[in-house]
Amino acid sequence: MSKHYLNKIPNSKMTVLILGGGGFIGRALTEKYLHEGWKVIISTRLPNITKIRNKLISHNFDISKFNKYISNSQLLFITKADFSNPKWKDVQSWQETFKKIGISLYEISRMINLVANTSGSAKEILKSNLGTLDGMLTVVKKLKAQNNFFIFCNMGSTVEKRFEKKLPPYEKTKKIARQKLEESGLCDYQFIAAYVKGKGEQKMTQAAWSLWKKMRICHRWFYGFKISIIDVDDLADIIYYILEEFLVPSSIKINKLPIEVNITNGELIFGEMVRNLLPKKLQVIPRPIIPCWLEKYFLKIYALIIPILKSRNQASRRLANFAKRSLMEANQQKKIFKSVEEIKNLSLKNNYIVLKKEATLIVVDKNRPIIYILREKSQKELIQIIQKSVH
Repeated sequence: MSKHYLNKIPNSKMTVLILGGGGFIGRALTEKYLHEGWKVIISTRLPNITKIRNKLISHNFDISKFNKYISNSQLLFITKADFSNPKWKDVQSWQETFKKIGISLYEISRMINLVANTSGSAKEILKSNLGTLDGMLTVVKKLKAQNNFFIFCNMGSTVEKRFEKKLPPYEKTKKIARQKLEESGLCDYQFIAAYVKGKGEQKMTQAAWSLWKKMRICHRWFYGFKISIIDVDDLADIIYYILEEFLVPSSIKINKLPIEVNITNGELIFGEMVRNLLPKKLQVIPRPIIPCWLEKYFLKIYALIIPILKSRNQASRRLANFAKRSLMEANQQKKIFKSVEEIKNLSLKNNYIVLKKEATLIVVDKNRPIIYILREKSQKELIQIIQKSVH
């Protein structure tokens, strides 16, 4: 891994392309890079700047600076960008698109992929996500050959580490995408956060009431496992720090595999997290309406039947996945994300290197290209992170 400190990049090369930059993680990354003086190009499927502006506002973008960034050409947009279209496999298409916004494709020094279609049929999800990846890798290969400062990053998911034979469509797609990225040798970093929360992130807020109602008859299991939390602005800060300020040991770049960066602020019990998404008058622990000994049978039926009956419904698929996880005994669960205590314990073991302790704990695996980052917060702070999404 080459040294890529910010002050070694020419000013003309301080340009980042954020694919899917209008989303809630994209908003945070966009603001971070703009604040640090970078030129930011956002790609989005939206048709015009007005709609992009409104979407960024919904995700808490500092709108007082929006017009300033546009007027000085620090913030640029690629609209109507459906990268699953086969035309994006042609570098010429990329060059023509960048020419329209007055910039050379080869000025790009960072490309961060946040695109992830989660709705539609299994076939549509697979085609959209993997088609998008094919187009990206075409241009990434060209950019790496032309620009010594170029780094390509992907926002991954913990599902990539699951060992089940039958995964839901989106999870299956993420796993295949991870394999393609590893085989390509073109991805430098794979950032993974188990659950990201931030103001404007609405999916889980909308699903919370449905979750609460449907899972109330298995409340004991509902509270039976923890989920990792990372605030979206903390996530943006850490991504920027790793890419622009942090010198990654060259020894962990193995066989061109992407460096995996696992990030967490801490953990909450899943039931508690969902409860904090509900209006206060509804934040009561549900009473059991079936005997405890029947709960596991309900969960098993739910986990098996729902994906079949409502395979196109994302919230239902998530519920089925939560039910499946809850059915597993603690000692049977395969760890797909390190807990807070586990990350702390890793820092004491000989096969891990501690690269930073103060404020943020950064631990590196000596034998694999994996970094664990813990920016720990109290339970009260974690709950506040959750509540940001409903205010």
